[in-house]
Amino acid sequence: MVFISCVKIEMPTKINPFLTLGILKDADPSQTKDKFREKMKEARNDDELRAKICFAYDVIVNKDYYDECEENTYKVKKSKKSVYYYCIIGDCLSLIHEIEHKPKLLYFKDPLKRSLLYIAARNGHTNICDYLINKGLNVNDIQSTGSTPLHGAAYYGQTNVVKLLIIYGAQINIKNEYGHLPKDEAMTKDIKDLLMESEKDPIEKLYQSLISKNIAKSLIPISSKGNIIAKKILCKLNNLPTKYKSQNIEKNWIQAWHGTNFGCLESIAEVGLKPPGGNSKNGNKIEVCVSHIEREFTVDNIHDWANGIFVSPSVFYSANPAYSKSITYNNEQWKVLVEVRVKPNSYYERESTCPQHAPKEGEPKMLEYRIKPENKRKVQVVSLTFVKKDFFDKAKNYQEGEFLSLF
Repeated sequence: MVFISCVKIEMPTKINPFLTLGILKDADPSQTKDKFREKMKEARNDDELRAKICFAYDVIVNKDYYDECEENTYKVKKSKKSVYYYCIIGDCLSLIHEIEHKPKLLYFKDPLKRSLLYIAARNGHTNICDYLINKGLNVNDIQSTGSTPLHGAAYYGQTNVVKLLIIYGAQINIKNEYGHLPKDEAMTKDIKDLLMESEKDPIEKLYQSLISKNIAKSLIPISSKGNIIAKKILCKLNNLPTKYKSQNIEKNWIQAWHGTNFGCLESIAEVGLKPPGGNSKNGNKIEVCVSHIEREFTVDNIHDWANGIFVSPSVFYSANPAYSKSITYNNEQWKVLVEVRVKPNSYYERESTCPQHAPKEGEPKMLEYRIKPENKRKVQVVSLTFVKKDFFDKAKNYQEGEFLSLF
């Protein structure tokens, strides 16, 4: 998770929504919406005030969930005080409690067919959005109006939620039924700038392309000490032999890594790893790494050793500049890696053949796995992973790379 803070929100048992929002009882829907946006801007840094404003707005637009207990004063119906209400006001702890006990509630939708994620995004509850996405809700869930949570967060001025959704790979090119992209509905210039800047992010652009081809599943940020240091584009396992099952591969096959160029990633995600000497999906020739073993050489009694698929159990070895070429975005360098699963007993182990590699403390001795070309289906791409170069520069031992394997 990126944001994990869960604050217990203490709410009054009833509310006068018109007084809270500063509107007349007969205000039209557009006036009510505009006032809600204005009040939300005022309450940006005050969780309890934002909870009251969201509560008040929902009473007006969704009265079926509330009882009028006295003139112009309402309270939530006892039978309705569940995940929807907690999502409205931002009570993260109560929401988590309900969903953990009744997992089906995660997929609740209100009478207007809005998902919990959309409601939380609209209302600026970053912690709830983070929780719901990590529980499996689709970050691009489309509502009845064609809008996504990113549309809602942008329109209602929720800057932190917009940042979070972008981190999780929210699509910025979805148009709602009004023909608007999220940037078209941005309440503030800062949010519009955020969305326009994300269009230039090479990782985001690659993810959007893979999503459009039905190759990628999701984009997962990996954080350490509050800072994002890696991103994973999780890939679908395509072209599997019928005897292989995705679940078995992800759980029982061996994790390994492969360093490469950014320009090769889309082809790798689509058709898998291939030996050097041939052509990739986009027609580019797959070259043997500079200063590495050339084709036709015999190594360990294996003729044409380089005619194989090479991966490593070590993310550090795979991130060596001889294999992984960095990309630069926003003045930060990211190492380009492919995460794979290899079928047990289908590869040949060997020590490093890269003279540039300086082993980390605790790194295994056998750093190269060679898979025969005819066994290409026994190595499956599971993610395209980008790790900040600073991480590799600062890491002192092999165990520091293990957290990259936990997602």
